[in-house]
Amino acid sequence: MKLRLESVFETVHADAVLRSLEPELETPVTERSRMEMRADGSGLHLVINADDIISMRSSLNTWLRLVQVACEVASLQEELAD
Repeated sequence: MKLRLESVFETVHADAVLRSLEPELETPVTERSRMEMRADGSGLHLVINADDIISMRSSLNTWLRLVQVACEVASLQEELAD
């Protein structure tokens, strides 16, 4: 892999987001990029490795949107539970 991006999202919903996105991690979208994700006390950690800038941009757009939606749903669920 030629490109690597590491991001940490500080969220109290890191575990819920990870659980909701685990099925997506099992099947790579393309052979040109790989995605790793883990949750710990500091937040949700994403690591994307890609062969080229095009696959990096595509993977980044996809995963950022998935994380955003999962965080929004977790927040909404928390609000409805109160």
